[in-house]
Amino acid sequence: MDIRKGTKEDLKKIMDIVQQTVSIMESEGNDQWNRTYPQDQDFLADIEAGNLYTAIFDGKVAGSITVDQTQAEEYKNASWRKDEPCFVFHRLAVDPEIRGEGIASKLILFAEEHAVSKGIPYMRTDTYSLNTKAQRLFEKNGYVIAGTIFMDRVNPFYCYDKLLD
Repeated sequence: MDIRKGTKEDLKKIMDIVQQTVSIMESEGNDQWNRTYPQDQDFLADIEAGNLYTAIFDGKVAGSITVDQTQAEEYKNASWRKDEPCFVFHRLAVDPEIRGEGIASKLILFAEEHAVSKGIPYMRTDTYSLNTKAQRLFEKNGYVIAGTIFMDRVNPFYCYDKLLD
């Protein structure tokens, strides 16, 4: 598997992955992602900013992750372990047809290595309280809950961080 900067040519497959993921989330009663978020313009903005990375598995787009230093305003309400510059990963998506290959963990590791390469060994992220799959993934990869915040959903989001040094 390779990870590279995302391109506009990746957008259709990324949105196919997102639509499949939304259907799975809906069937599980998880409304973190829905028919209105995320949209193609969210990923296009990430591509144009140079912050979206695409996993290529067997020659095809298999997933993506956005890695930047943009934090939701609500993050100020979490109990982070460090009050220092950090990188944040967002909109992690993997093709449901090939889940179980470790692609999500590899994308997270890529994000962490990117942060360290920029001299910032600290990573943050969040997920919806109903998204138990993401919670297990983050915890499996060494992330620790750093608090609960409320954003644009009825249920809370859990914030996670990881010290990379």
